[in-house]
Amino acid sequence: MTSAWKRTATGLASAALLALGLALAGCSGSDSSPLGISIIDPAAQDKLDAARLDPGAEYLRAATSQGLVRLDALGNIVPGLAERWIVTDDGLSYIFRLRNARWENGDPVTSEHVAAALKRRLTIEARTAIGSDTAEVRDIRSMTGRVIEIRLLSPQPELLRVLALPELGIRRNGRGTGPLVANQQEYWTLLTERVDDTLDPDAPRRVRPLQVRTESAAKAIARFSLGESAMVLGGRFEHLPYLSAAGIADNDVRADPVVGLFGLLVVNGKGFLGDPANREAIALAIDRGSLMTPLGIGQWQTMTRIVPLGLERYQPLIGDRWADLSLDQRRELARGRIVRWRQGDQTLPELRIAMPRGPGSRLVFSRIQRDLMTIGLQSRRVAPDAKADLQLIDEVANYRQPGWFLNQLACAVRPLCNEQADVLLAQARRAVDPAVRMTRMAEAEVAVTSANIYIPLGTPVRFSLVKGNVPGFAITADGWHALPDLVAIPR
Repeated sequence: MTSAWKRTATGLASAALLALGLALAGCSGSDSSPLGISIIDPAAQDKLDAARLDPGAEYLRAATSQGLVRLDALGNIVPGLAERWIVTDDGLSYIFRLRNARWENGDPVTSEHVAAALKRRLTIEARTAIGSDTAEVRDIRSMTGRVIEIRLLSPQPELLRVLALPELGIRRNGRGTGPLVANQQEYWTLLTERVDDTLDPDAPRRVRPLQVRTESAAKAIARFSLGESAMVLGGRFEHLPYLSAAGIADNDVRADPVVGLFGLLVVNGKGFLGDPANREAIALAIDRGSLMTPLGIGQWQTMTRIVPLGLERYQPLIGDRWADLSLDQRRELARGRIVRWRQGDQTLPELRIAMPRGPGSRLVFSRIQRDLMTIGLQSRRVAPDAKADLQLIDEVANYRQPGWFLNQLACAVRPLCNEQADVLLAQARRAVDPAVRMTRMAEAEVAVTSANIYIPLGTPVRFSLVKGNVPGFAITADGWHALPDLVAIPR
């Protein structure tokens, strides 16, 4: 994190911050008083059972409804409902032994409960990227009262990390098994460690409650600047201008070194955008190196490809796109395609680009709009849920394998896709030989890239605000910060 992150357009954010009226409780980061945490969530609705969870719902579901496994503060996979597990030599069976756990009403958790809940959840996730991640799950069955088996059609090395996602937390009748319990207050949710008589009684520890709010970025950052919270989670690129407006100190900002998808997805494949060459013209025109300049990010990693280089065991079949062309040459090529389109008596549309709300989003869109004008295209920014031609994707990778990136663009997930890539990706998932798996994924990447249905721009931006050294918080490679690890007070 550098001070450049805060050299932003203060004027865009100051009005929103000055309008805030905050009359809320404070918190501490080192004693047993509640630890105040704000989660940036424009929706501010805790729908914990939706197929696609909002940020606040992700954190609350993960805290109160753990899965078979979960992620700790460092992003490592640790036991959740399962106290231990084994994977068969062929990679086709994961066998979990459940710990002695109870539902909130006191009933014991059984493998039948867990198998049924996980099956229901995978059905809900069928049309999401998680559904693609788990497409090779053949069966989930109860073996005994405390043993559950997940059987696969082919080896899935990243299955544990997928099972640790908040969406796959185990719930029954709208309730989970902890490790935290939520008590909804008028202005916040109080999370406390659940009393669990199945744990070792000889290992007591000092704990504190968490006072969690889901609120807008402006409110969350203003509250932090006034000392009324100790932490803000969920910061994205569109929120960066608020940091300067609120006078946030450099050493309070924690940036996570994430990878993922940050780019424009074509969601209207008709007319001008029905031609892959025209879609590529948009990609050619954008000056990626200057997109984040208004936000003060000095070393933002730009991208022209879908799957980043350097992933373990992955050998791509294509390199960075247009590496031998200057920006002027790329734009000249794009203008030629616009001219040919117009020579066919075709009109040029005003492209509607759906982007998140926030001052940073307005600044980045202004750069995209300027770049598209250089090749003769007009554009306007629309709300994230409005009818659009292009939509910004800003997603962090849950695991660093090519399958995650390609699953985000699968036909089951996106309105415009490449069927050839879907076939290749399905073949990759079914491949037993790891070399064949990676080859098919590389071929799928070529197919999606050639279709130009996704225009990569760079890597996502994720940051948190932390006052001092809060035990249980750590910078992570996936931008996830486990709430259960924040309740313990070090001796």
